[in-house]
Amino acid sequence: MSTLSAEEKYRNFIPEESREYLEKLFADFKRPVTIEVYTADGEHREYNEFTLNICRAFNVLSDKVELREYAMDSEMAKNRNIIATPTVLISPDEYDIRFLGAPAGEEGRALVEAINLASKGVDGISDHTQEILDPLEEDRLIKIFASPTCPYCPGQAINAFKAAVARPDKISAWNVSTLDNENMAREYNVGSVPHTNINDQVDFMGLEPEDKFMLQLLFLKPLEEVIEEQKAMKTSKPDDTVYEDIDLVIIGGGPAGMSAGIYAKRSGMSCIILEKQGVGGQVALTPKVENYPGFTQIQGFELVDILGAHAREYTEIEQFAEVKEVKHGPRIEITTEDKTYRAKGVMLATGVNVRMLGVPGEDKHYGHGVSYCATCDGNFYKGGKALIVGGGNTALTDALHLKHLGIETTIVHRRDKFRAEKVLQDSVEREGIEIIWDAQVTEIIGEDQVESARIVKKDGTEIIHDTDVVFVAIGHTANTELAEKLGCELRDDGFIKVDPTQRTSVERVYAAGDVTGGVRQIITATGQGAAAALTAFDDFTRLFDDTQEVTKNIW
Repeated sequence: MSTLSAEEKYRNFIPEESREYLEKLFADFKRPVTIEVYTADGEHREYNEFTLNICRAFNVLSDKVELREYAMDSEMAKNRNIIATPTVLISPDEYDIRFLGAPAGEEGRALVEAINLASKGVDGISDHTQEILDPLEEDRLIKIFASPTCPYCPGQAINAFKAAVARPDKISAWNVSTLDNENMAREYNVGSVPHTNINDQVDFMGLEPEDKFMLQLLFLKPLEEVIEEQKAMKTSKPDDTVYEDIDLVIIGGGPAGMSAGIYAKRSGMSCIILEKQGVGGQVALTPKVENYPGFTQIQGFELVDILGAHAREYTEIEQFAEVKEVKHGPRIEITTEDKTYRAKGVMLATGVNVRMLGVPGEDKHYGHGVSYCATCDGNFYKGGKALIVGGGNTALTDALHLKHLGIETTIVHRRDKFRAEKVLQDSVEREGIEIIWDAQVTEIIGEDQVESARIVKKDGTEIIHDTDVVFVAIGHTANTELAEKLGCELRDDGFIKVDPTQRTSVERVYAAGDVTGGVRQIITATGQGAAAALTAFDDFTRLFDDTQEVTKNIW
């Protein structure tokens, strides 16, 4: 009977498909990466063993990954300020990038990306991120609280790692696993992941676009506060509105907007993309994309980087530029805080938002008993009670996930039957999950943490249902405020109505992407964005003469 060598054992620790990917990734490293692992006997034994195995596997897969192993009571551990076991440091002589806890599940993805970034160095950091962080003069310690089951956590951790690589002299980035650092998670009042703490002063919840993350890191406050302060400074000055004539203004920097920008410029039009947050839209917040042609699998933020870099080769993207007003006329006026654009036309790629309940207590308890991701936060409530609100595929999938975690789960649905696939309905019935039909949550109750929910049934009956957490899974709403201001007709489901060429009901106003409903997929959005830009070019060619004035009406 043959016995596997140590090298074969560690190689086989990683599944074959992942192993092939990693070997290719490591082979392309520009410079070697050092991994230091700190463990202790007895405490967190399983986590320590897993961490050593995965790091030893990386070391075996490539001669560009050097592994160093130390005990928690070693002098090196003291020098590196190691406070938890296991701890993994990435190129610690250059950066303070570390993992507190075993990098299992989704956190393993973050570990691979951290190693990859350390190999690339500043070459892996966008010019825009470096520009944002260049003025930073004070130290920053970022703690990203994460969970192995949270698909959004790696994206936020990678934001922190990029910051640490961009400014290693000022920024430290720690990924803290809540699974094996429960005391620290309680200390920071973590009830939902990803949870970001900076310098023990400010906290942010959820995955954020890279630029927003960097600006909040720089100013040490929510971006919304920064923007409000800038507004206040501007309002104290005389009116100095700047006007700019342009062919097409694209509102929204997701896949539809970026695709439209590329095709508009290639058609010879002048254009600009206005994005009130960071580029990428919902894709930037998507953990894994597996259905975009050309990529069998790619992380959302990586796809956004590719799309954004391509779009910027053609057109300007103005980030954090919120449109305050739109007026339709011979020229459509689009006003932001800094400028008013007088455009031949406008394309709306304003996307969707997660639908909230809109009930008392929801905002107050977000991250402390109100969540929109059962996969991310279910582990916090093992042995407790959960309420799922919704009746679609997501709601029922979440309910099954929570049930399997050992959580007493109840579904509240406003109708008398589900919209979800039958296989999910059958699974819910088989698992014996309680369902409250024809009912709506009208209030979420609790002091520091959710304690119960007020539920009102269709017949007027009121229930106070004890629960530790409310998971909301009721779909998305279209961002149609600007469309409504322009008078665009909406569909019965609230999305913008467009024809096959992406024209809305209002002349020279186009729409594309998720805000138009239908098949809400990345590939659909990019196609619609391209079609909208080409339609605009065709319309402008026929509508405007050489003086740039409207000469005819196409409707």
